[in-house]
Amino acid sequence: MISDANKLALNKTLETDLLIIGAGPAGITIARSFIGTTTRIILLESGEEGYNYDAQDLNRGTITGINAIPLDASRLRLLGGTSNHWAGWCRPLEEEDFKVREDWPESGWPISLSDLNPYYDKATKLCQLPRTSFDDLEYWQSQPGGKLLKKLNFNNKRLLTGIFQISPPTRFGEAYRKDLELAPNITVLLNATALELLLSNESSINSSVKKISGVLASTLEKKQFTINSRATVTAVGGIETSRLLLLSDKIHPQGAGNEYDLVGRYFMDHPWLRSISYLRFQQPGINWPLYFNETKLASTRIFGTLIPAPELKKSKKIGGFRIWLQPSSTSTAGIESARTIINDVKQGHLTDHLGEHISNLYADANIIADATYKTLFQVSKSPFKQETNSNSPYLGSFIDLNIEQRPNPNSRLTLDTSTDALDQRQIKLDWQLHETDWRTTTTALNTVAQEFGRINAGRVHIPTEFMSNEPNWPQLITSSNHHMGGARMASDPKRGVVNADCRVHSTDNLYVAGSAVFPTSGYANPTLTIVALSLKLAAHLRGVLS
Repeated sequence: MISDANKLALNKTLETDLLIIGAGPAGITIARSFIGTTTRIILLESGEEGYNYDAQDLNRGTITGINAIPLDASRLRLLGGTSNHWAGWCRPLEEEDFKVREDWPESGWPISLSDLNPYYDKATKLCQLPRTSFDDLEYWQSQPGGKLLKKLNFNNKRLLTGIFQISPPTRFGEAYRKDLELAPNITVLLNATALELLLSNESSINSSVKKISGVLASTLEKKQFTINSRATVTAVGGIETSRLLLLSDKIHPQGAGNEYDLVGRYFMDHPWLRSISYLRFQQPGINWPLYFNETKLASTRIFGTLIPAPELKKSKKIGGFRIWLQPSSTSTAGIESARTIINDVKQGHLTDHLGEHISNLYADANIIADATYKTLFQVSKSPFKQETNSNSPYLGSFIDLNIEQRPNPNSRLTLDTSTDALDQRQIKLDWQLHETDWRTTTTALNTVAQEFGRINAGRVHIPTEFMSNEPNWPQLITSSNHHMGGARMASDPKRGVVNADCRVHSTDNLYVAGSAVFPTSGYANPTLTIVALSLKLAAHLRGVLS
């Protein structure tokens, strides 16, 4: 059943077995897992079935530190959650992402890839993907249209090829709405925002292991009501999870689960450097379909990215990364000539072959104007953008870099002093990167430049700011809307907020679903892993509530 909280009686108290707060991919996945059982489920959604500006405004918050996409633009409050603007990129984490790294004391999951693999298989189906194996290139090549998909001949101790599948993308609210509506044991309650978690009468604020009774919730019109539940799952995303826990100061003075000041810490995203470098081909007309295109085959779309080999990560002490190649038919000769002349002038000497460089400047005047405008005004588009003929040969490829962020306790979410329409304190994000993240970035660019040179494909231009060993993040770095951490998973409550079953260490019946529990992020987009972890949590809850 799908219902509207605005129709509830004032100060109503509802009873359920399992309360799930948040109807995005995590919440919907868990609720669906109970279809056909006698367990009563209430699935709470802050928004409506469609976009609501007032509900969306509840996402507002403050950002300091590294530049990130505004918090009210990076996630959605409606049925299906942020899957409603998901691009559909899917790939599981690597085996090594779960392991403890000697050089990263903050790393290590209390579960392994083998623990999650059965749920990854089910998650691919929920994300409407046909194949559970991603990097089986022989399979993709055997499909109609797959013969041209070939790997680049890189040193496999340095760079590997990682294949992504693209979900349709699955809009979880649309795809699984009917399942939720028809399930007799499930009530989806729209326009219902969780305000705070409530302490059970069986516990006190001083109890070492507490129990909660449920949640206090409200509509936008401030009609408040209570939901009592045997178990509660917060599935409200990587930002709102920390906010709800911190707001619940009747569970603990510093917030639910925050006995060791870990809630909100270790916030991670995937730092994104769009088109940060350029590969100029040795010969025009190079085409690498596996990396340049989204290839449609076997009822899905796939594309290849360049990822670090384990040996490179270990030797350079870096995180993961993925490089996405975006081919271009636009010349960069003029821009490279401009850089050469400027650098030579700074060093006090005249550029060799000056006439050739001036010719390049003249030929590419509009392209230089386009690049200059974007740099001066820190924008991604300009009035000087040149349209190219789709039949023109590729002259090179822009290099799009996305990196794994090293867990950093100083990268954190806290409550701000400002409040929202429901008089709740807004969230404040201080996004901080580690010096390791700079090393990951410079190593990625230098490695890909060396490997393209080794196979004689062309020359990679690396921006001068990345020549330094000292972090010098460019203005155009941004986030990927992949909010992770803040309620990290660990066996030891002094190192994490939740245990291997995603249960808050200090609370007997409170669980966290979603990427907030990620101890490390890997380089892969998080949605597939969110769904897999939610399936694993649902299996655990079925045992607990049986």
